[in-house]
Amino acid sequence: MKNLIAAALPLTLVLGCTQGAEYDELAGESSADDVIDGKADSAESGAYTYFAIRRDMRKCSAPLCGGFFLERLNRTTTVCHDGKSSAACYTPELDWSEANLSAAQQDKLIAAASKGAFAANGTHGLVRGRFAKKNLTTSSPSLGRFIVTEAWVSASDTMADGVFVKARNTGIVCITAPCPSVEEKGLNTSRSAMISDLDFAPAELAPEQIEGFLGELRTNPSGIIVAGDRYTVKVGGRKAKGRTATAAFSRLADGPACFVGGCSGQICSDQDGVISTCDFRPEYACYQAATCERQADGACGWTPTEELQACIDGATGPSGH
Repeated sequence: MKNLIAAALPLTLVLGCTQGAEYDELAGESSADDVIDGKADSAESGAYTYFAIRRDMRKCSAPLCGGFFLERLNRTTTVCHDGKSSAACYTPELDWSEANLSAAQQDKLIAAASKGAFAANGTHGLVRGRFAKKNLTTSSPSLGRFIVTEAWVSASDTMADGVFVKARNTGIVCITAPCPSVEEKGLNTSRSAMISDLDFAPAELAPEQIEGFLGELRTNPSGIIVAGDRYTVKVGGRKAKGRTATAAFSRLADGPACFVGGCSGQICSDQDGVISTCDFRPEYACYQAATCERQADGACGWTPTEELQACIDGATGPSGH
């Protein structure tokens, strides 16, 4: 039956249904990829000017070392600040003037870049932006700088493998499944495709993280970023395209602060001074060392970690009782 254009149908969550490597029309490079000038593509939903960022761990004097390496996602070469092409480009300075990010958010991006300092560690930080020929804060202005306009960090420690895409829900509703209602654009390429499902299992995300990404997919017009491979979704003899998510990236966005409240400091919300009854529970003590911040779905909450879950399980038992 034909698809119906209506309100967005919730994306089906598929776990562990991949069937090996398949042809992916978004993979590889072609001459058509450079048709759009990346510097002109600044639209929120655009797919150009995205880079993997890694901390430079070489041992030499700054600013010649100690900065960052940037690589265009899905491309084998990157045009550096001096106009020359290389597999990766070095910059001694990140210019945050257009990013609208707090110091804490900048630190998160730098921590992700440090985690991915070596290729074997995978890609954990992404930036969108552009190179500038000069910098004003180092002794070698000719080394240039990178102007950050967006920053993204991986939601897990898995290896980001496959094609990097920006996915967004189109609002298409189908009568039968599978339903190709999600558009994916290959970052830094001119190609796109319609898919019906994302398989988040390879990214090893917690259930609440997956729900956060699905919420973003449904409500955020600019979409989400994942890295992964093509697979075929089969339902009742019908086929559609899907993509695994070996890694999923959350955008660092400036917004209202999150506050810790409640009589025992157990509530994380966007309201300062929230009060509660003073009935103490053992698990409340676990939140004293936890992080209260905005999650992938944009809401304030306690960032899930193994340490936090272990503390809660120890206080209440694995079943929560």
